[in-house]
Amino acid sequence: MVLRLKMNRGKLSESSPAGRVKIIDILDALPFYVLLVDADHNIIEANKAVYRHLGVKREAILGQYCPKVIHGLDHPFHGCPLEESAEKNKAIEREIFDEATGRWVVSAIYPTRSTTRQGKRIFLHMVTDVTERKQAQEQLRVSREQLRRLSAHLESVREEEKKKIARDLHDGTSQVLASLHAHLEAAIETLPAGESKSRDLLRKAQALSTTILDDLHKLIYELRPVVIDELGLIAAINSLLDDSVKVTGLKVRFKTSGEVRRLSPELEITLFRVVQEALSNIIKHSRARQADVRLFFKRRSLKIRIRDNGTGFDVQKMLNSTGGTHSLGLLGMRERVELANGSININSSQGEGTDIVIEVPLNNGASHGQNTVAGS
Repeated sequence: MVLRLKMNRGKLSESSPAGRVKIIDILDALPFYVLLVDADHNIIEANKAVYRHLGVKREAILGQYCPKVIHGLDHPFHGCPLEESAEKNKAIEREIFDEATGRWVVSAIYPTRSTTRQGKRIFLHMVTDVTERKQAQEQLRVSREQLRRLSAHLESVREEEKKKIARDLHDGTSQVLASLHAHLEAAIETLPAGESKSRDLLRKAQALSTTILDDLHKLIYELRPVVIDELGLIAAINSLLDDSVKVTGLKVRFKTSGEVRRLSPELEITLFRVVQEALSNIIKHSRARQADVRLFFKRRSLKIRIRDNGTGFDVQKMLNSTGGTHSLGLLGMRERVELANGSININSSQGEGTDIVIEVPLNNGASHGQNTVAGS
């Protein structure tokens, strides 16, 4: 059986030798399997790739049962989507692993409008080897997983280092400054009544020590809020709002729902950093007057929603930007959430504010103990 395709484009006439092209010549030029089969899997035509791979002549397989010829089976091959294509009357492509050859292939069936002389519908069957692509995808997946684990490890190391520095500053430098303040007070008390100049200088030194101590406490909080280790995520967010956000004039409504509970230490600090970065971005860039932070404790996940009424921005443009603290902050948030196997969705538009929705699974390391501090 020889199929021919008429080609009239380019002023070619049907009578011209170049006006008719044999379809089989086109199929033979393809390096992968191409067959024409009927609805019963019988081979009507095949290209040279099939003959070369099987090591047979064309006449040996025409009219034969395709699963028997290709796979040595007396029944349809599980990876062939012929029945599904015939039933749905549409092209079906299926990626499968052929255990016999140890190769990954895409088995595709495309229904045609043609029929055999016996009235059976003809289907175009293509099989392409995608093993190298699958191997490359697997290598990429492994590399990404290794990078993810490395990032998680580095993040853990950073947080532990911050925790250590914060503890050392609190237990060491902070205590020294507090002692200095007390000694200055004692020195002032020992001065004679007439030493007003010395008293003023000591008061100024005492005021400076107080300022340094306050700044040090802020630095300690930025490094690692002690409250998150003692009372958990909700208390830490409340502390963040009280100590850092309210002084900026931004009004934040914070609420929780569901069974509020302690999470793993790693997850709590991760989510605290995300909320902290989101609020920092709102304060620095959005010109918002009001923001809402909502935590929804579900059975197996925690959902966080952060909204503001600020100026908004182009999300894709910002994420694709190579510089700027805002874009780096968003990328940092996304990285932290992904390291927690969660998802983050940022919606924003000019003049309509920003809506950030984060959800992380709680199936690893979540504690079911009731937290005593909840959002207001």
